[in-house]
Amino acid sequence: MDSRTELGEDDFELIRAAKETADRLHVDDIHTVAAALRTKDKIVFTGIHTNASCGFADVCGEVAALCHALAHGFRDFEAIVAVWGDGKGTYELMSPCGRCRQLISDFGGSIWVIVGSLERPYKVTVADLLPLKYERHHDP
Repeated sequence: MDSRTELGEDDFELIRAAKETADRLHVDDIHTVAAALRTKDKIVFTGIHTNASCGFADVCGEVAALCHALAHGFRDFEAIVAVWGDGKGTYELMSPCGRCRQLISDFGGSIWVIVGSLERPYKVTVADLLPLKYERHHDP
């Protein structure tokens, strides 16, 4: 089921927060993707992607935003967006990678993810982006 939905003003504000973070923290080839995460309490946390010298250690912007919120005691999330920026005013919406989709969905399948393009953004639930997600099963 596709939950594609139009954005509200708070979603456009989330995009603006990600763009501002991308501009403020941009470093060529190190910090190029920023994310903004809104809690169910309407508090926004941002994060920045960090390229490591060895690729497996990279940290995505969405992960950084989630960790920022978690460090402040928040675990109930409403929406997230990632934006690539060149530090010179050019931006693109980014769809989360598979690892980020899994992590976001660990906090709930109904979290909205803003995707598409800046000219035609829309939001879908993370469950739509990650059907049949991995579920951890504990032995009895």
